[in-house]
Amino acid sequence: MESLFLQILAEEAQKGNKPSNTFRAVSIKRVATTISEKFQVQCDVKHVENHLRTVKNTWKTICTIREESGLGWDDNMKMITCDRVTYDAAVTIHPKYAPFLNKKIEFYDEMALVVGQDMATGSFAKTFADIDLDNAAECSLPLNFDNEDVAEERTKVSSSGTSKRKRKNLQESVDDDHIQFVGEKLGEIAEALKKFTEDKTPHLYEEVMSMEKEGFDDDFLCGAFDFLAKNEFEAKAFLAKKTKHRKIWLQKFTQG
Repeated sequence: MESLFLQILAEEAQKGNKPSNTFRAVSIKRVATTISEKFQVQCDVKHVENHLRTVKNTWKTICTIREESGLGWDDNMKMITCDRVTYDAAVTIHPKYAPFLNKKIEFYDEMALVVGQDMATGSFAKTFADIDLDNAAECSLPLNFDNEDVAEERTKVSSSGTSKRKRKNLQESVDDDHIQFVGEKLGEIAEALKKFTEDKTPHLYEEVMSMEKEGFDDDFLCGAFDFLAKNEFEAKAFLAKKTKHRKIWLQKFTQG
């Protein structure tokens, strides 16, 4: 779903439907309609706009990290690179940097078109028609690389004196208030992107049916599951609730 979301907006940007820093209404509506029809979920313009803000925050974080002293960039892999010493220093000061260091940034070119100022070249050759929608979720998770192996292949270990200067630069070069805000949101963004693509149906069934121990009838719970399976946002809200709140929701569902 994340792949489809970004690919449609990237195509709309290429068509000139992003005259400034916002998309035309027709582009946002196209995303909502396509996702709703493809995944059989309720996706409206508000959902698209909210997720677009999430993507913008992710992009700002990536750009902030790329400006840090002592970090490299692999344009072929779309990956922020650094040696082990620099990595340790960076994540010690900013733990939320970890998901973006020495890991391929999925959909980087698409994000550049959708929310960035850069125009992607080379690797962004696919159009909306080229997407394998059935396999979109499989390619949406970030690839993990061993920090030490990447360091050996792409960078040279710095001297201890250089390392001290890097630590100082990392600490002093970023506005503390901005990084604190970004740090709080990074975990939410990563989790949201992951949940955006995962198939939660088996897990949803188990969680709903587990409420039988709270006194709910098996047939009733099957009906509640069928309803939630067809309403993605309702299902996500149900899974996020504690047992007592799930019980309240089910009681209201009975009355409805």
